[in-house]
Amino acid sequence: MSFKIVTDSSCNLPEETIDSLDLNILTLAYFINDVEHLSYVPGQKFDYDTFYNQLKEKAAARTSQVTPPQASSLIGPILADGHDVLYVGFSSSLSGTFNAVSLACEELKEEYPDRKIICVDTLAASAGQGLLVLEAAKQRDEGKPIEEVQAWLEDNKLKVCHYFAVDDLWHLQRGGRLSATKALVGALLSVKPILTVNAEGKLVPCGKAKGRKKSMDLVLDKMADGIDLSLCDTVYVVYSSDIADADYLSEQTKVRIPGIKTVNVRLEPVIGCHGGPGIFALIYMGSNRS
Repeated sequence: MSFKIVTDSSCNLPEETIDSLDLNILTLAYFINDVEHLSYVPGQKFDYDTFYNQLKEKAAARTSQVTPPQASSLIGPILADGHDVLYVGFSSSLSGTFNAVSLACEELKEEYPDRKIICVDTLAASAGQGLLVLEAAKQRDEGKPIEEVQAWLEDNKLKVCHYFAVDDLWHLQRGGRLSATKALVGALLSVKPILTVNAEGKLVPCGKAKGRKKSMDLVLDKMADGIDLSLCDTVYVVYSSDIADADYLSEQTKVRIPGIKTVNVRLEPVIGCHGGPGIFALIYMGSNRS
């Protein structure tokens, strides 16, 4: 029996990929000055420049998770059409979305007892989550059963590594990731914290650098030290405002690891609200998360 893959907009995949792989997207929302926007709308081109300029100007920004009714309204019809469902979700330590969708799925299991409904918490974000969704779709298209795909995801999700830095500490402070005092001192000293996603799917600091160039080089060094090309031959370069940052990170990745593939990914708005307009990241697969 065929199964459908459901994920959420934090997977940061482009619409053409979503369409070509027959993915089903649950959409988180964000608010700019109390005006609600959906992070993913099929057929609608997102204005990244306007969005990140608003964040630069310190517009009031907040986000909203997927709710159980929203999840049920998308997943229910898929089950009614006779398909099993594999939900590959945004880290439960970064959003309540996974738990909300899981709750909806538990209720749907009672309504559709003959269907398989499986939820996988990726403990990942952005292209890290997207990387796992892409692999799940690949294995589905190869004819692998839903349980085998689930097992691969569970066995390999902690090999997805994220290293990133932010340009403006104010956004981390506003979101409760950094104290106001540290944000002020960091801004005065031009200190850029380096963060990662740990084995619990949480954001944790793992270093710092003075100045943007040094922060990019430190992230590159961490990637070069930990990548495992036998798991994946691609590094995802995530950026927000400045394509020059992405180009530099991509070029330097190829210098450090000749023959590596890189894919530039512009950060979707929900995660962008928390990271701010200067965030950049390298996401890849390594032997394990540190």
